[in-house]
Amino acid sequence: MFKKLLFLLFLLFVINCFAGVHVLANTPQLKAASAILMDAKTGQVLYEKSSHTRRAPASTTKVLTALLAIESGRLDEIATISISAASTPGSTMGLYAGQHISLRELLTGLLLRSGNDAAVAIAQHLEGSVKNFADLMNQKAYAIGARESHFVNPHGLTKPDHYTTAYDLALITRYAMQNPTFAELVNTKETEIEWLNRKGHEEDRNLRNTNKLLWMFEEADGVKTGTTGAAGPCLVSSATRDNQKLIAVVLHDSARWADSMQLLNYGFNTFDLMEYAAANEVVTTIGVENGMEEQLDGLAETCAAAVVPAEQSSTVTITCDVPTIIKAPIYQGQKIGEIIFYANNQAIKTVDIVAAKDIREKTLEQLLFDQLLDTYRQFYHWGVL
Repeated sequence: MFKKLLFLLFLLFVINCFAGVHVLANTPQLKAASAILMDAKTGQVLYEKSSHTRRAPASTTKVLTALLAIESGRLDEIATISISAASTPGSTMGLYAGQHISLRELLTGLLLRSGNDAAVAIAQHLEGSVKNFADLMNQKAYAIGARESHFVNPHGLTKPDHYTTAYDLALITRYAMQNPTFAELVNTKETEIEWLNRKGHEEDRNLRNTNKLLWMFEEADGVKTGTTGAAGPCLVSSATRDNQKLIAVVLHDSARWADSMQLLNYGFNTFDLMEYAAANEVVTTIGVENGMEEQLDGLAETCAAAVVPAEQSSTVTITCDVPTIIKAPIYQGQKIGEIIFYANNQAIKTVDIVAAKDIREKTLEQLLFDQLLDTYRQFYHWGVL
């Protein structure tokens, strides 16, 4: 009996060892100094490595620069290229001083060709100076939730106080990818823009995306490369498979292409996205007690979705916890319930359900006031008042 017990203990030990080897083998092994994998829909972090360590971002900075250019609503304006913009070192789209070019074409050169000259031209046109634009960059980053970053230029050339983190870059990119103009441009492999040469003659200028992942990984759909001596090779990438979009960031990574593909494949193969409702989607209707209306729609306050390990997806259940009736008065945005995600019978995520609108309490004074108001509107419609 004792020998059998020893054998069973040994067998359990071996099984646990092999299980551990499987998990270790499945976990990405990256050369990146910092990295992160984030689900774009939920913002859930699926993998991270030193993701909150401050690092030089190089041209991945341009994700934020491009976002601000698009949100300005001024893409059809014509910018005049300054001497300082045209002489910006590093990668360029070949701008020259005195050139007239639309902000939209500058944006294309910024994201595809990674033009540092385009970055400065955009900053100067929108805010008058690089410093003013950098202030705007920091305000926007903070508003998005990127609180561990500080930007002093729009292109990412090395400065001691110009830094971000893999986590912040993922947050900024997640936000930017919700913009259709941004998403379309970073998924463009190659395009042509109108170009006035130094003699004033129109010609087509070909721009090819620096992001090789668009050719290397079938599901890739963005977003931005970056390389400087201080930052090393960097890449912010995104890919979509079925209903799931993932964002990967690798910083100071000599194997950025292979590591990014490894991260994205790990995410798609290891996790499943479970969706229930979009933000502000009606998920329930409940009765109203003593209200001026009898029913109230309940909305998902944020995106009701969760990412779970693939082996748990069959155990996921989703419930709406709301009362059958709610008493007036009710205020728009008021919490009235919860959407709860369960995996293996354990709650893993909750999303608030909120009231779609105000519903006033039914009182004699309110009924009288509404009746008088309806009468006034009727007389006004007849031209009596």
